Amino acid sequence: MNNKVLSTYLRNLWAALWLVLLISLTACAGGQAPEASKARSRAVINAGAIVPAEEVRIAEYLQYYEQHFPEPEREAVGLNLRLGNERMPRQGGVVWLQMGLQTKSAETELVAPLNLALVIDRSGSMDVPDKMPYLKQSLRIFLASLSPQDIVSIVTYSDSAEVLLPAQPVGDGDWIQTTVEQIRPNGGTNLHAGMMLGFQEVERNFDARRNNRVILLTDGIANAGITDPARIAADALAYNRRGIYLSTIGLGLELNDALLSQLADQGQGGYSFVDSAQEMDRIFREHVAGLKQRVANEVNLTVIPADGVRLIGVTGQDDISPAEALNVPLWPLGTGDSAVMLAQLQVEPASGTAGLRPLATVQLHYFDEFAQRPVTLEQTIAGEMVENMTGYDPTWEVDILRNVTVQQTAEGMREIDRLFQSGQYETAWRLAVSLEQKLNEVAQLTHDSQMRQDVELMQRYQQTLADAVWQTENHAPQLTSAEAEQLSFHDEAEAPVPAMPDTAAPLPAPAGISALPVPLVGGLVAAGFLFGLMGIYLSTRKS
Repeated sequence: MNNKVLSTYLRNLWAALWLVLLISLTACAGGQAPEASKARSRAVINAGAIVPAEEVRIAEYLQYYEQHFPEPEREAVGLNLRLGNERMPRQGGVVWLQMGLQTKSAETELVAPLNLALVIDRSGSMDVPDKMPYLKQSLRIFLASLSPQDIVSIVTYSDSAEVLLPAQPVGDGDWIQTTVEQIRPNGGTNLHAGMMLGFQEVERNFDARRNNRVILLTDGIANAGITDPARIAADALAYNRRGIYLSTIGLGLELNDALLSQLADQGQGGYSFVDSAQEMDRIFREHVAGLKQRVANEVNLTVIPADGVRLIGVTGQDDISPAEALNVPLWPLGTGDSAVMLAQLQVEPASGTAGLRPLATVQLHYFDEFAQRPVTLEQTIAGEMVENMTGYDPTWEVDILRNVTVQQTAEGMREIDRLFQSGQYETAWRLAVSLEQKLNEVAQLTHDSQMRQDVELMQRYQQTLADAVWQTENHAPQLTSAEAEQLSFHDEAEAPVPAMPDTAAPLPAPAGISALPVPLVGGLVAAGFLFGLMGIYLSTRKS
């Protein structure tokens, strides 16, 4: 393939990516589960760095994975409760409870007209071949896809912010080409000024019957104007409370992940992070089918343990009172959305005979956007107590085993960062080996493509950690004999053998990412992203 053809493919692919992201984020205030944590973690690992613990948001990480819950028949949102094992010994033990939410799909979705501000980072860091040219092309495609009655404005920001296109109806779109071509990268990142101008443009034409929304795109950290994340979030929240919502798009490793996540969370929008061809494929499959209508708002779960049952943990919740009910706030849900949370219960020995025993009651609360009324659903789940049961497995059900493994992987990644920061590189490597082994077992059992990709990702993480051991202790990391036996590495050829790093020269990690005493591996994330994306593009063209 010659350079001209390759360049054309890459330009089309990036344009398609941004188009899909913009379509998914302008969903009619529709629910979009927060899930950037997984994509962000993957990008950091592929760059040869250590994922900061605070960027591994457990509940968000879990939502990235596809779920398959039954669609509700009557209510807008269905509640599906399942135990990891419906049978357990009468003597008690640990139980996993999965709480699945599923909304109705819609053959014909009602989509409110847009009142939209696109807030575009045009700082100097955007002035590279794999960012601004493709962003411009995607903007042209996206804007041309809007309805004539949609209202749109374009705000750009660098050292300061300016309204490139004041809020106006799309009309015939003859303004699109000339407007987009005016975007020129230069200067710093005054994110606050750009965001506030975007809110003001939407406010000028605020209409409760429209989807009043700002989409903020950035590839960096605020370094001009107001840079305090708390102030930025507070100023955004004031507009969110007036019904102007916010979605965020991040690209590149040098950005404030926590701030973008918080802005999207409080703004009832999605936070998307762009890192790979796989992400492109997933976004196409899940979002390109059409704009989504919000189904449920103010969604939360209440978990009430039964007598003799203690609540050990719930996905993403740190402060838990074992004997008391726990309220878990979720995010808005749109048509066809799903969400999943896991609760771990400690069941005390049963005083009576074997048989069914209530374990927990779960309440689902939400506001039905179609019926315009609050809804509460309540279900109690029971387990069968069995006499003289041996070999009890709390994750007997394969689907729940898979979700528990994902959650434990995210928790393990947090622990890896803690170990790394304390200089325990070999212990961190061993934990990564353990996580990979478990992921591999579940991938083979479920044939889940996402799990298989996670196995490869954890192998790359092991190499990064092994490099740290080589360069600080001058030897390859090793498993103890007990660890090797526990991890089923019975054949010496199966045990992980880290390669010696090519160089001992350390390179600085991007801002906000744990610095490594090792070189960045894998090259530029953008390069790998583009070449991988080309394969997907060609395959879709053939089908």
